Amino acid sequence: MNRGFWTILVLSAAVLLWWMQPDGLAPVPDSSQPTGAVESPLIVRDVAVRDVGGQVAWRGDVDLRPVLARIERGQSDPHRNDGGVFHNREGRLPQRLRGHYREYVVRTPGISHAGPQRLVIGRDGEVYYTADHYRSFRRLE
Repeated sequence: MNRGFWTILVLSAAVLLWWMQPDGLAPVPDSSQPTGAVESPLIVRDVAVRDVGGQVAWRGDVDLRPVLARIERGQSDPHRNDGGVFHNREGRLPQRLRGHYREYVVRTPGISHAGPQRLVIGRDGEVYYTADHYRSFRRLE
C-alpha cells in the first residue's frame, strides 16, 4: 500500500470517529471541562493495562489521537510489528482476507517496551483498540 492510501484511511477514520458515537463509548461527563465542551471518542477512559503477571502496570485514560496522527504522518513506532499486517489469529475480529487489518503500537506510560496496547485498522476504515494484547477489542469505528 502506498502512503497516500493510509493517509486517506486514517483521516477518514478520525473524521468518522469525531462525528459518530458508537455504543459503549459515549462521552463521560468531566467536571474539569468547561460547560459545552465536547469530549473526543478517541479518548478511552479508565483503562487498566496489566503486566504479564496480571498486575495493573498502569491505569488511566488513553488518548488515541497522537497514535492516529503518527500513523497519518507515516511515522512508525520502533516496534517491528508497527504498521504490519494483523493476522487476527485469535479470531476476535470479523474474518477478512489476509492483509485487511494493520496493527499499530499504542505506548503505555511507564512501560519501556511496546506493551500490550494496540490499534488495529481495517482497509474499510474500521478501527479497533485493545489494551490486553488481542484478548479483547473495543470497536471505535
